[in-house]
Amino acid sequence: MTQRVRYPGRRFEGTGRLACVVFVLLLLVGCASKPPWPAVAETDVGPVSPGRWVWAELFVADVLAAKAFYGQVFGWTFQSFGAGARPYTLIRNAGKPIAGMLPHAAGNADVQRARWLAVMSVADVQEAAATVDQRGGEVIVEPVDLPGRGRVSLLADPEAARFGVMTSEVGDPADVMPAFGDWLWRELWARSADDMAAFYAALAPYQIQQAGDVAGNAEVHLSIDGYPRAGVIEHGDSDLPSTWLHYVRVADLEATLTRVRQAGGSVLVEPSPAIRQGRVAIVTDPLGASIGLAEWSETDLAGDAR
Repeated sequence: MTQRVRYPGRRFEGTGRLACVVFVLLLLVGCASKPPWPAVAETDVGPVSPGRWVWAELFVADVLAAKAFYGQVFGWTFQSFGAGARPYTLIRNAGKPIAGMLPHAAGNADVQRARWLAVMSVADVQEAAATVDQRGGEVIVEPVDLPGRGRVSLLADPEAARFGVMTSEVGDPADVMPAFGDWLWRELWARSADDMAAFYAALAPYQIQQAGDVAGNAEVHLSIDGYPRAGVIEHGDSDLPSTWLHYVRVADLEATLTRVRQAGGSVLVEPSPAIRQGRVAIVTDPLGASIGLAEWSETDLAGDAR
């Protein structure tokens, strides 16, 4: 009997989605002229590599609660930039920048008070935004220069899954095996895997590779030179929102799940032999943001969840 994966997305209610978009617009436009933004890489910097997912931002209603959770679960540390009530928070893993945190207001009616947004490296942000618009997506935040960071834009694909694109000012983080606590893999849960794979292949030099299925859900990989950079899994339910799910590499999956529960998070999908040999789980932080966990060694088969 095939076991289907519980879908990690959320149904959004209230004004939270609109408030988040408006805040991002104000933040980027208002802060673009006030350098510097922290760079996405400080050491071991490589060239801009289109198609790699090189950064993430957490939009969150309670920054202190998020710091407490992610610090306890992954040992991440945090550095604030800017003055006032809404400083930007740089997230570090073992001293290395891996993500940022942006506060946004959430109303009482909001089901979800936090969400992760991944950022893909592209050669030309303006061209990427134009391609998204031409292919039925949405340009939520027009391309803007953030001094110290690079040129960025906030977009949505034709199924409304949100993502960012960036051309880094200093170059991208080195293309190496992620350390424990780093981002390992990204997968898009979509209504049509083929359509969405074709959409993203227009933004970066991806080759589309059929990858079988994950517990009964058809999967394709977005690969560059034969190396998978992201996956697209077809959930096929028109009533569910499409969304990107982002995985962190962990040394011990069960121990990490224990810390998730102790820190106030929840486990949406428990490890199961039917799902990537029992090496992954999906959790939410106390504010509702979903995140994947993957116990992956350097000797695991290429393409499973890189």
